[in-house]
Amino acid sequence: MDSTLERAAKLLANARFPIFGGLYTDIKGAMAALSLAQKLGGVIDHAASEGISRAARIMRETGATPASFGEVRNRADTVVIIGDLARERDPELLNTLFPRGKTLPRPGDNKRELILVGTKKGKTPPGVRVTEIGGKTTLPELVALLGASVREGRFELGDAALRRKIETAGARLRDSAFAVFVYDPAELEEPVLHTILEAVRHLVKTTRAATLSLSAPGNGEGVNLCSTWTSGLPVRTSFAHEVPETSIWAYETERLLKTGEADALVWIDALEGDSATPPTKAFRGVPAVILSARPVRAGRDDVVIEVGAAAADHDAALYLPPIAGIGIVKARSKNKNKPTVGDVLNRINALIDAKGAA
Repeated sequence: MDSTLERAAKLLANARFPIFGGLYTDIKGAMAALSLAQKLGGVIDHAASEGISRAARIMRETGATPASFGEVRNRADTVVIIGDLARERDPELLNTLFPRGKTLPRPGDNKRELILVGTKKGKTPPGVRVTEIGGKTTLPELVALLGASVREGRFELGDAALRRKIETAGARLRDSAFAVFVYDPAELEEPVLHTILEAVRHLVKTTRAATLSLSAPGNGEGVNLCSTWTSGLPVRTSFAHEVPETSIWAYETERLLKTGEADALVWIDALEGDSATPPTKAFRGVPAVILSARPVRAGRDDVVIEVGAAAADHDAALYLPPIAGIGIVKARSKNKNKPTVGDVLNRINALIDAKGAA
């Protein structure tokens, strides 16, 4: 391990513009990565940055009315699931939002209803009315039509059965005591997100409505929060200049590797369950320090360090969607033989300091 860390420290100390990518790690690992990126004038970019940045930018531009899992589970009388990705990422999503047995009193007199927009029906909770809005129409078109129906606007649609469903769903949303739109922002383009938020803004004039945007995989929300409280900026931030700078386009990992702007990569994939997809082979000409809890194929100039998986091999502070905050997750089976991402990066940081002092 000592010689491996020496090689990693030498590689990074000689880099002019390193990227810290993947970042599937816990809060301790994220803090260590941020510290090293700041020292070396590098970039931090989480593998799920695209969805994180898109959702944050839309909220910053237009505002939003977010809801928590608990609010939706206990209060919402109408739940709208948009797209496939939300349920693909969380197969238990509907069971979480529609629990069996007694819940807290709900506002209004409506029985709970589930509206599926542009997604396969699959298994749905028993005793819950389900409306499917789909067919051959694309997801952006369906969301646009539903948004028009919510506003009682006029729209042309050749499919009469689909038109009736959309009009009925729009009326139901206007009549709801608390309607919530649930989606994964990584699946939706900006115009679609704008349409959803515009529908919510229209509904809240007369009733209660909100959105439940699924958190990013790989502790993305936790890493993003850590970056924000550390540097004042979210992920996809560069520390190459005196003042940190963020850009969703300029500081994307694969773009920087493909163009040759970056000359070193630190790739981190060390979480229980989630796995970060590494950059494609076309971008692997850059020497890398790879911290992984899984077997990995490495290039000749790469330094590979096996680390423990957060929440599997060691306790970890992670973003927990049910509480919308950071919490401690106990290790499934502690393995003291595998170092944490934070420990490895901090040791590399200290070695670089020692080399600089020498």
